[in-house]
Amino acid sequence: MLEIIGAFILPILLIPFLARVTYNRLVAIGLVIIVMVVIFNKFESFWTVVTAVAGILIGSYFSLRIGKKVNKKWS
Repeated sequence: MLEIIGAFILPILLIPFLARVTYNRLVAIGLVIIVMVVIFNKFESFWTVVTAVAGILIGSYFSLRIGKKVNKKWS
């Protein structure tokens, strides 16, 4: 259960932060996927993968909203 919660919350927090640091949303998404694979290296449950994808989508949406506010070039 803790793995599912972590797979959902981790991308929501990390993608906007890393997008702000790297100025590139795609790099931030890639870095979060790499971090999640290292942390959750087995992905034993199907629901862990589903919640991770949902967290990545929500985190991407938040980083897009932050990018519109900053007025920098975002990809």
